[in-house]
Amino acid sequence: MIKNSLKAGALALMLTLGLGSCSDEFLEPEVTTEKDFASSVQTLQELTTVLNGAYDRMNSVFYYGRDLVIFGEVRSDNAFSNGASGRFIGPAQFFLTPNDAYVRDTWTQIYEVIANANIVINAELETDEEAAVNHVKGQAYAIRALATMDLLRLYGQQFAGGSLGIPVVTEFRGEDITPQRASVEETWAQVEADLAAAEANMLVELNSDVPYYITTWAVDALQSRYYLYVGQPQMAAENALEVIESGEFALSETWAREGVGSAGVIFALALSENDNLSSNSIQYIINATNYGDVEVLDDLYDAYEEDDIRQDWYTLYDKGVIRMTEKYAGAGDDIIIIRYAEVLLNYAEALVKIGTPDAEAQALEIINQIAELRGATPYEAASLDNVLEERRKELAFEGHRYFDLLRNGRAIPFVSEEQAFTEDIPFGSSSLAFPIPESEIDANPNIEQNADY
Repeated sequence: MIKNSLKAGALALMLTLGLGSCSDEFLEPEVTTEKDFASSVQTLQELTTVLNGAYDRMNSVFYYGRDLVIFGEVRSDNAFSNGASGRFIGPAQFFLTPNDAYVRDTWTQIYEVIANANIVINAELETDEEAAVNHVKGQAYAIRALATMDLLRLYGQQFAGGSLGIPVVTEFRGEDITPQRASVEETWAQVEADLAAAEANMLVELNSDVPYYITTWAVDALQSRYYLYVGQPQMAAENALEVIESGEFALSETWAREGVGSAGVIFALALSENDNLSSNSIQYIINATNYGDVEVLDDLYDAYEEDDIRQDWYTLYDKGVIRMTEKYAGAGDDIIIIRYAEVLLNYAEALVKIGTPDAEAQALEIINQIAELRGATPYEAASLDNVLEERRKELAFEGHRYFDLLRNGRAIPFVSEEQAFTEDIPFGSSSLAFPIPESEIDANPNIEQNADY
């Protein structure tokens, strides 16, 4: 249950506080019964601060700060949980219960992000700074789209043989406090509408100079990702091309240059000193620390050729232990959400699925652009298998692999006895959807549990 006995099913997080200052506490309003925050947002500064709260909530260990990324790796052929400290065993085994903390905490955290976004989207301000207000609201629409997509990818039934999505929440403390689950199709439609609203509200000239805020280019990148999920490759290609032709981004030669100032980063989450997740960070769970539960499978490491500089992202330890050590070198590192490399690979995948000779030739050029820069042998053809293989090598440990397989209707392959399952997990298996948290079921009589939970 959400703190202070508020119903999780209501999803009406009572984010309230006084507006006397813009302190750090203002970024994440506490759950209180004092002053209703939603009706107190009156200025552009206050609106921006609530938006910053949404960004800040995305840093949580239960969301992009660790868990969502790790879910996408240990539930694939990239990584496994060794159980050193008992973390990520259930997700890696495809064995979760409605009472599991991973299930509950990620659900709650993402809906808290949506709550902040909803305050921004629905705020009514009297101001002559309309363009700036709209740009802030556009970012909130994009955040809500991304959060809704992430909830659907985890808890929806689109990969698990069903049609139920998630509760779609578009108002802060709205009238419907016990919402039913929308269908998968309806949930995807909300994502599309929010991304379109983001695009309509934002202006290129108001884009931030640093990638800590969603820009018009980040919206295009998210749209390219979204359209691949819903099987519209032409639209995915068009949106990816908007980013490519902007001239704002470029492939970085090595991961070490994928910092905030890199042209390879489109959107990242900033971690301040207060945000440092320390022992709960991705770095602690994948590196040789006193936790270190998540190790790299040989099948991933062996996918790289000897001269592929991406092999240097990994470190080999005694007893055959392999760890990803380059992408998350420190517990306080910023979290990269969208890279230019992903957009290029989105474009290549879309072109392959369009399937014309010209499109396939372009796709081959793109995947070879990445492969050759990394020192790998160029591909001879732009097949879907080759694009997915390049995605796997380039985007490893960024949380994509599990979902890349599923959105292409593929099984989760069993490749090693180190994995926590013993055979392929077929597409359509009920275990591919997280259960709805028991706290949500208890609080909301209108919500339906996923199959076999």
